[in-house]
Amino acid sequence: MAELSLRKLSQMDIDLLEANFQSLHGAGASQWFGFWDTNKLRRRIAEDQLIGSADGALAISLGEQMIGKADWFTSTAWGRANTSACWEIAIGLFPEYRGKSLGTQAQRQLVDYLFTHYPRHRIQATTAAENTAEQRCLEKLGFTREGVIRQAQWRDGGWHDQIIYSVLRDEWAG
Repeated sequence: MAELSLRKLSQMDIDLLEANFQSLHGAGASQWFGFWDTNKLRRRIAEDQLIGSADGALAISLGEQMIGKADWFTSTAWGRANTSACWEIAIGLFPEYRGKSLGTQAQRQLVDYLFTHYPRHRIQATTAAENTAEQRCLEKLGFTREGVIRQAQWRDGGWHDQIIYSVLRDEWAG
């Protein structure tokens, strides 16, 4: 089997993201928030290759084939940004690559990347309460389930609970 890796996104990758994530089937029930403006992604790639000081995104590749996207962004929910900011991560795999442990591998590589290249102490992830596959993935990676964020996400015409997980730098074994 081809090796899974993370790499910078390119302008051509945006076409694949549009084709795979601009529908309920493509995004998946817990990640479908409606249509979104991919021109913003195209501008960001031209501006800073989607690698910024407050957020970023990488392509998930299996060999030479892009199979999804991994994102991180600054979360400051726990205090002042200059003292309490942490990364929040998110991942999306194209439908035919889900359920094969590729998301676990990609998130492991993303956490390794972030802890290696940025001095943040905490990485967190939230997932839909009904997304048990992602919950198992985060637990397998060593994230700690911290609790439920009640009715925090608007999706599919209603409010949905989120489960929050985190891992600290000194807990991460990679």
